Amino acid sequence: MMRSAMMRSVMVTGAAFAMLAACSPAGGAAGNEDELAAKIVDAQGVLDLGDETLSQVVGAQLQSIAMQNPGITPEQGAKLEAEIRKNIEADLPALKKEMAGFLGEAFDAKELQTYYDFVGSKEGETIKDRIPPVMEKSLAAADAMTTKAVDKAVADVVGAAPVAPADGATPADPAKPTNPQ
Repeated sequence: MMRSAMMRSVMVTGAAFAMLAACSPAGGAAGNEDELAAKIVDAQGVLDLGDETLSQVVGAQLQSIAMQNPGITPEQGAKLEAEIRKNIEADLPALKKEMAGFLGEAFDAKELQTYYDFVGSKEGETIKDRIPPVMEKSLAAADAMTTKAVDKAVADVVGAAPVAPADGATPADPAKPTNPQ
C-alpha cells in the first residue's frame, strides 16, 4: 500500500510536469526559487504527504513489523503505531526541505513558477484527484502486457509448461531414489 501511494504521487507529478512542459507562461518568474519549491512541496506537487497517505504508510509499516514479529500484542501494536506516526511527523519538515532542494536543483525559477501555478490551481487539484485511478489502470495494463510478453517468451524459448492429465490427476512424481544416502 505504501509503495502504491508513493508511486501514484510520483506518477501524478511526472504527468503534471509533462503537461506543463509545453505551456510555460511568458515572462520571468516571480519570487524566490527556494520559496517556490517549498510552496510546491506544501501543495503536494511532489509527494502526497497528507494524513491519508501517512496513515497508509504507518499501516504498511505495522503490517511488515507484525509479519516479522508475530508475537506483538494489540497494545504493543497501538504503541508502535503512535510512535511511528510521531517519528514520521517529526521528520516531515526536514523531508519537505530536502524535496524542495531537489526541485531547486532540477528546475529554474520560471519552471518552478509554472509548476506552482498549476499545482496550486483549481485545475491542478482536480487533476491530482483524478489521475491516480488512471495511473493505477495504466500500471495494471502495463503489468498484464509484461506478464503476457514474458509468458510468450518462456513458451517460445523453453517450450510449453507440463500440462496436467485431462482426468485431473497430477503428473507422476519423478523417480525417487530408493536408498538415499
